[in-house]
Amino acid sequence: MILEIVCCVLGTAAFAIMMKVPQRILIFVLTGAAITASIERLLFHYYGEFLSCLIAMICLSFFCELMARVLKKPTTVILMPSTIPLLPGSSIYYTMFYAIQNNTQLFSQYAKATLLSGLGIALGAVISSTIVKMITSLKGK
Repeated sequence: MILEIVCCVLGTAAFAIMMKVPQRILIFVLTGAAITASIERLLFHYYGEFLSCLIAMICLSFFCELMARVLKKPTTVILMPSTIPLLPGSSIYYTMFYAIQNNTQLFSQYAKATLLSGLGIALGAVISSTIVKMITSLKGK
């Protein structure tokens, strides 16, 4: 499991460098990727794709909101590259592979995993951003 987390962080580093993330922010992106990969890997075997991605994305979003305020940078600069470990790349690949092979059983299995991961990521981002907006609006009043 630790090797998977390290590989996720290294992949995120490569992606962030290719996206030209500022060097000053790179350490925060890699920290976010480590948080994301760790939470997702720890929860995946107990709760499955949806809940592990949902909880990991909520934690990542809160971390990115906090770091964005500390660094005075947009949240997306840290958030987008840090979500790389959550993306269901292999699930998408195998979904398309089995669709082309006309293997409906494996196609539906991987399509379900892909959709649950994507839904968990999206819903986690929505939940956390809604909570942050509610807190900042209450703080402003």
